[in-house]
Amino acid sequence: MGRPLTYIAGIGAAALALAAATVPQTATAQPAEPNKLTLAQIAALSPEAQGRILDPLRAIAAAAGQAGKTTEADIYSSLKIDAPDGRVDVYLTDPSKAADFIKAAKQVNKHIDATRITVLHAQYTLRALHAARNHLLAQEAAHQLPYKIYTAAVATDGSGLQVGVDKPDSALAGTTRASSATARRDSSTAANVSGVSVTFSKSQHATTTSWSDTKWHDSSPYIGGDQLTDGNSYCSAGLPAVRTSDNKPFMITAGHCFTTGTEVFTGAGATPTMGHYYDGLTGSTGNYVGTVASVSGPWDAETLSGSNNNSDESDSTTWHPVTSSGYSYNGDLVCQDGVASFFMQQGTVCGIDVTNQDITYSITDWSGTHNVRGVEGTRLSSNIPWAVAHGDSGTMVFSVSGSTRQARGIDSAGSGPCCYSYGTQGDMAFNYILWTEAPDILGHFGMKLNPAT
Repeated sequence: MGRPLTYIAGIGAAALALAAATVPQTATAQPAEPNKLTLAQIAALSPEAQGRILDPLRAIAAAAGQAGKTTEADIYSSLKIDAPDGRVDVYLTDPSKAADFIKAAKQVNKHIDATRITVLHAQYTLRALHAARNHLLAQEAAHQLPYKIYTAAVATDGSGLQVGVDKPDSALAGTTRASSATARRDSSTAANVSGVSVTFSKSQHATTTSWSDTKWHDSSPYIGGDQLTDGNSYCSAGLPAVRTSDNKPFMITAGHCFTTGTEVFTGAGATPTMGHYYDGLTGSTGNYVGTVASVSGPWDAETLSGSNNNSDESDSTTWHPVTSSGYSYNGDLVCQDGVASFFMQQGTVCGIDVTNQDITYSITDWSGTHNVRGVEGTRLSSNIPWAVAHGDSGTMVFSVSGSTRQARGIDSAGSGPCCYSYGTQGDMAFNYILWTEAPDILGHFGMKLNPAT
């Protein structure tokens, strides 16, 4: 089963339908232990309450992830935060080396509670999974494949790659068939690529208004979650940053939003009323934010040079400081502060469950076709359909810890399995969100978050 992947730029921007990863399987519900919160109940908590549960687990995940990608790369595969059980599952190809791995994680951060780490067996290392994925993508780039790759995701448990293509049969024909037991879905076919099991599947394509004026036409210094427009299409401001070499400020948004050299502004005219965000697209522009200086296709990111910024995020009713950046891990919960979702009466969208921390997907925009490495999340685990909307592109994805935020990345795309339409505008909001990660984006551009708050 597949679902459509669509840009979430805004009216006026090219919105080509792309493919997405298959919908995750739903496990049979088990009775909850007394006084134990389910993931849905945790997702329904305030971001601050979520942080009290998740922050210790996030610290463990960050330390384990760093150790796994460096000193323990020969056995590390993946990890997942299990918030309801208060633990972090770490997948290793050799669980007998769990003690050594945990010691390595403690060397990264001596303050983590190692008793909350559960080591499980994985079939492949992350290194092997990435090598297989890179092999497939290189073949596609060289036009050696009789099929189109839309997404290539590392399975959460390290059991292989999950690849969404247009022709699964053609993909299978060019590889060595794997055991049927490795097929993860009835609609999938499994094969071996560079010694790694690959599952091929067919891709398919209430908030207050007191903060509205700031979201719509803020003034310098600009912050994440502000309105961005060139007069023809809408996006949202993402990472307020400075160049490390000279502290020159740049605002970072999604690379598919505006072309190189385009001048970008805040919204203009009267602030839209709630529920009528797209009524404000009149070809007008407000305060100058910056001009597109550089673009990265693989991270779907671009920099705006011109005005000053602060490392804050524009929330539903006020701003909050963003004090660090980090990676997202399976099972964590994050938020996004996009302008479209705000004006469509969703406020800041929180409780987004990280469903895949390592997914590569294909997008085609004004600068060409790119394989983009990112993260996937949804709120469907909480029976809440809304995750992201057109116009949220480029906005900040972040986690909450008390009154501060950690930047996780910027919105890149949205997908089904079902979408939500508004008037004559077509599909505007989506169940799944994909974002590219802040440390990778900042590293690529040689930047850091602007420390001013």
